[in-house]
Amino acid sequence: MQKVRKGKVLKTIICSKHDGSLETSSVFSEIDNLDTKTITEARDNYERTFIKIREMLEQNEQFCCDDESDRLSLAQSIADMLRKSNLICKEER
Repeated sequence: MQKVRKGKVLKTIICSKHDGSLETSSVFSEIDNLDTKTITEARDNYERTFIKIREMLEQNEQFCCDDESDRLSLAQSIADMLRKSNLICKEER
């Protein structure tokens, strides 16, 4: 399964092979407006999380995902922002 976002549309592509040679694909499109929706318009935690990540990325354009150091810094920033927004919490072991 592959998910591709193009603006307000999320396209889900499901491919499967049958009998070793026949491949079928199903494509589903959903309009959710997550490219412009505000946090107050979010319907659930998934949408709130997506919006917070989108906003954080807009503010951190210096990251380049082909560099390991940048990827790790970006992952840290996303995790910290999610915790600060109370979308996730750090659990004690």
